[in-house]
Amino acid sequence: MSWVRYVFIDESGDLGKYGSRYFTIIAIVVENPKTLDRIIKRARERKLKKKLKELPEMKANKSDRRIREFILKKVKEAKCEIFAIVVDKSKIYSHLYEVKDRLYNYFCGVLLNQIGKSSGKLVVVIDKKHTNTLIRENFNKYIESKIKEKYPDLKVDISHLPSYEKNELQVADFVAWSINRKFNSEDDWYYKIIEDKIINKDEMELWK
Repeated sequence: MSWVRYVFIDESGDLGKYGSRYFTIIAIVVENPKTLDRIIKRARERKLKKKLKELPEMKANKSDRRIREFILKKVKEAKCEIFAIVVDKSKIYSHLYEVKDRLYNYFCGVLLNQIGKSSGKLVVVIDKKHTNTLIRENFNKYIESKIKEKYPDLKVDISHLPSYEKNELQVADFVAWSINRKFNSEDDWYYKIIEDKIINKDEMELWK
């Protein structure tokens, strides 16, 4: 059986001209998606009060410290890898804010090219942010072409799914939030929990 890795992508911050200073996009890479799925299931079972267990989605910015720490510590213990790109938006040319979708595609391409290998398959799952089918199709074409430039024999399968349907994307949300919080709020408490899991830690700041 050929080598397969599953990649779950989420971001924190925004790509607007104003708003947060930093934009962070991350990927959690696993060989077995259940590794991440179980983290959210256990958090629901052990940490959420009964009335909250039926919430459709767990989000870092809506969770308390106890839940954030639980999930991030489980990520630290899990067999997974984290890759991240952190962008100081003050270094983005002003006119590029008019093509935010292309800008987002570019950052994802940079991120995924750090994950790829010369053969096998990447199964990429990304939060379904757009209802516009054309935007999603353009994203897929761009990502596939960028990966093929570097890894011509690597197969890529891309899915856009709502994060409330995928526990793995909810884990990615907590990771992205913790990294972005280090840069936007100068609070590295949560970041330090998962710091050792970040494979490209020394290169994650783009245009530094």
